[in-house]
Formats: sequence, C-alpha cells, structure tokens
Amino acid sequence: MKTLDRYIIKKFLVTFVFTLGLFSLIAIFIDISEKIDDFLKRKPPFFTVVFDYYIYFLPYFFGMFSPIFVFLSAMFFNSKLAQNSEIIAILNSGISYRRFLRPYLIAATILAAVFLYLNTWVIPYCDKKRYAFEEAWIKEKKTTQSNNISCVIEPGTILHMESFNYLDSTGYNVSLERFDNYKVSQRVFANRLLWNRETQNWRLEYYQRRLFKNGIEIIEKGNTLDTALRISPDEFVVKSQFVSSMTNPELNEYIRREKEKGSASISKYYVELYKRIATPFSFFILTLLAVAISSRKSRGGTGLHLGIGIFLTFTFLLVIQVFNTLGVTNVLPPAIAVWIPNVLFMIIALLMTKAAPK
Repeated sequence: MKTLDRYIIKKFLVTFVFTLGLFSLIAIFIDISEKIDDFLKRKPPFFTVVFDYYIYFLPYFFGMFSPIFVFLSAMFFNSKLAQNSEIIAILNSGISYRRFLRPYLIAATILAAVFLYLNTWVIPYCDKKRYAFEEAWIKEKKTTQSNNISCVIEPGTILHMESFNYLDSTGYNVSLERFDNYKVSQRVFANRLLWNRETQNWRLEYYQRRLFKNGIEIIEKGNTLDTALRISPDEFVVKSQFVSSMTNPELNEYIRREKEKGSASISKYYVELYKRIATPFSFFILTLLAVAISSRKSRGGTGLHLGIGIFLTFTFLLVIQVFNTLGVTNVLPPAIAVWIPNVLFMIIALLMTKAAPK
C-alpha cells in the first residue's frame, strides 16, 4: 500500500467518523424534541435515558443513514482534493484513474464489513433494548393484524379470523378446522374468540361445531365453549419494526415458523433480511458515484458538489423505499425489489465514472 493509499483511506475514514458524529448529535436533539413530553410525563431517570436508550438509539441511526454518510464523506473529501488541484497532480504523475479509485474502494470495503456485522448482530440487539425502553417509558407502539388472519396452530389445526383486537385479546368471526389423515374431522365457527388471562385458555362465544365421523355429520350449537389452542395473544400482535430486533439466525428461524403456520405475509421479513446485505454493498456504489461527481474542479467550490450529492443520496433512499414497499406488498419478489436500486445506481455510477475527468 502506497503513501497515497494510506492518506486517502485515513482521510476518508476520518471524514466518515466526523460526519457520523455531527449528524448523531443532530439526530439526538431531534429525537429529544419529539419525546420531551413523554419524558416530562413519565420522568425516567437521566442515567436510564442515556444508557438504556440513547446508547442503543445511535446504532439504529447509524444503520439507517449509513449510505448517506458514506456518500457525503467520499464526496466532501474528494471535492477538497479537486479544489486544491491535488487530483490533477495525482493523475498527471502517471497514476491511472482506476488506480486512483483503489484506496476509496478499500475504505468502502472496511466500512461495508463493519456495517454488515452491525446490521446482522449489533443493531438487532440494540433495537431490543431500545424497544424495551420505549415500552417502559414511552407510549406503547403496537398494531394488530386486523385483516384475514390465518395460521397453522399445530399440525392438522388451522385457525382463521377476520380481525383481532390485542387490547382486549378478542378475535372476531372465527373459523377453526381440524384434520385427521388429510380429511376434515371438525369445523367450528364462532362470533368471537376470547382469551382468559386467569386460566390461560381460549373461549369461543356463540359457536357452531360440525363433527364428521364415519360419514355422519353432527352439528352442535352453544353460547360458550372452552378450547385449548397452542397459541397466545402475543402471537397476533406485530410491534413497530418488530423484525429489526432479530439477528439473522433469529430472523431465519422466525421466517421458518411463519411458513409452517401458513402465514401469507412473510415478504416483509425477507425484505428486512436482504436489506441487511444490500445496504453495505451500496457503499461501493455510492463511493464510486461520489468520487466521479466530485473529481472535477468547480468554480463554485465544494458547495456545488455537496448539493448534487445530497440530491442523489436522497433520490437513492427514495428509490430504495419505493422498491422495498413493492417487495413487502408482493408486487415484486423481495430479493429483486431490494437489489434493483443497487443495480440501477451501479449503472449510473459506472457511467459517471467513465465520464469523469482522467
């Protein structure tokens, strides 16, 4: 590794750390302003706020906006080189543009490896701690699956519900089917399904049960029927960004269980899984794009380069959000939806690199 390589790698990484620290302070101040009413109302101890929340909030913030920081760091540092005519001197010394890009790609590789580890292990662990604090001291953020719930409770038992209210643990318009040897042995229809917290059991209200034995159908009706189902109310609730608090092995295991239950909405879990790899890979694309844009000396100084860079980064994030939504809603396969933004901007980055001054 040459002196020039060490210089560029060091300056790139230092600029990245500086950018990370600066925006982290801004993010903390914004988050405090949003939660100040909850803090004043519930009065969590200062030590708890700092060491049980904000110390875990920062990794979440780093993971969410890391592509922006990589892009801005590469653009800001390279733009300074261009304004000081250092790039002209480097290229005139006989170093090719491709060779000039090497230290930037080495630095991007270091950052990609770090954030790949953070995305798959550290950030999910921090999210668990962050959610625990929010549930204890901030208003609880829970949403329920309210439409067409369908799951396999155990082999041979399928539960369908039109909706479920987590606050009172009540399901509505319930259908329960049991199978023996691939044949329907029992069907139960009920207006409501209630969870008894004392007995830890379920109760069907205003039910109709149809039993099939030896070709004979037996129909029963009643007001209440206690039943044992191997499922709890917590399994019907989906917390805000719940999947982000699972490490990769936990997320893979969760996807496997959801498949066994017959869950129809597992695309969002695949999107989260693929994002954790696609985001660090985007560091290479954004580094190439940043260096290509900022390599030309501009009379307007670094401000013009930064303006173009900010526009492109937010465009990149917008494209990612659009395609992630298409993946979650099954408009596109999750893997394709997650990687399309990287492919599109890789093409743009290669074209910009080809057109960069050499």
